[in-house]
Amino acid sequence: MLSRYGSTPMGTFGELTLGTQKWFTVERPWAQNKPSVSCIPAGVYAVKLGAFYSGDGIGGRPDYPAYEILNVPGRAQIKIHKANIAIQVKGCVAVGKDLGCDGGHWAVRRSADAFQELMTAAALLDPQEITISWAEPEP
Repeated sequence: MLSRYGSTPMGTFGELTLGTQKWFTVERPWAQNKPSVSCIPAGVYAVKLGAFYSGDGIGGRPDYPAYEILNVPGRAQIKIHKANIAIQVKGCVAVGKDLGCDGGHWAVRRSADAFQELMTAAALLDPQEITISWAEPEP
């Protein structure tokens, strides 16, 4: 479950829970679900294990295994991956161990550690879907 608790110009922040573990999340601010610049709408979505591609993109060499959030209206390639600030994700979700600041931006920190923990927990629990909600009214 991903419960978002705030959306600001510096990002949308929340907590991702899987089993008994929790991680902080950062996404792009809400922008009416526009691809690459908005977090995705609240809802229940299927997830599957795939790969995260950075510089060379889809069809290139995958950087590392990552979960993909499926069936988002008007969107594709929504990954849960490593990143610290909202501008490093293009409509995706990044996880971190704690919150802080990075180069003047609100951020999740220790993303690589959090991502490794998430992937280990997911391998044991085999998630099939993710519920995304807002702790406050959706912007």
